Amino acid sequence: MERIGKNIRELGGMIIGMFPFCLYFAASVITGFHVYQLLAPAIYGAPSNPLELVSLLGSLGLLIAAYISLFNPNAAAKLALIACLTIWCFYGPAIAKSVRTKFGQQRSVLSGQLWIRRPEVQAQATTPFLGSEPK
Repeated sequence: MERIGKNIRELGGMIIGMFPFCLYFAASVITGFHVYQLLAPAIYGAPSNPLELVSLLGSLGLLIAAYISLFNPNAAAKLALIACLTIWCFYGPAIAKSVRTKFGQQRSVLSGQLWIRRPEVQAQATTPFLGSEPK
């Protein structure tokens, strides 16, 4: 009975020991694939953000940290921290911009004033054009 309990503890320790590997591996594959998809249209001439390349390098570093975590967990944790910071160099500003766009209020450049000073031009600008020739 004692032997079975020892085997269960060893199995639990092995599963806990594999957790950093699984976490680093899954995060590196997901972020790497996402950034790769963002960089793919650059082949056809679409502009790309240089931070995407930094993030892709961070995903590669996280993949290396996953491998190292099997043998030296402390070194892998330090490498994973640096890799995550490089990944967030792209994702941090991207999230901030999307939140600012979603919750920010749009403001008009004119701020409610018409900049047209002549009354006849202002009258033409404010009346709708319904397809007939203006006179």
